[in-house]
Amino acid sequence: MELDKSKHLQSQFLALYCMVVADGVIDVKELEALYKVGEQQYNLTVDEINKAVLNNGTSFVVPENFDSKIKFLYNLATIAWADGILEESEIQLMHKYIVRIGFLEENREEIANFIFDCVKQGKTIDETVLLAKS
Repeated sequence: MELDKSKHLQSQFLALYCMVVADGVIDVKELEALYKVGEQQYNLTVDEINKAVLNNGTSFVVPENFDSKIKFLYNLATIAWADGILEESEIQLMHKYIVRIGFLEENREEIANFIFDCVKQGKTIDETVLLAKS
């Protein structure tokens, strides 16, 4: 079971890495945000992050519950906003993952805007989850 959990976390973390490279530019602030999220949200060491990025052949595993889905989207948005610029490619990637984790396609823009706004306004990940439930 621990191995399954590890693979789930690694696959979700690698999806966050996709956000770093979504606009074709690997920005230092986005990488810093990626490492911060990796350490704080996924309890990964710098070494584990480096290995995950280098061995990025893991397939994506969908977060299992609503809270985990919102947290995953929040982490994506945090990385997208890290450089202070929200690129169209980052928005499109967010839309892709919103649908991929089980939300309806017709709601993807509203969900993305909500998550991006929460991050931009400095709301915490837990505040964002609570707001999403209300």
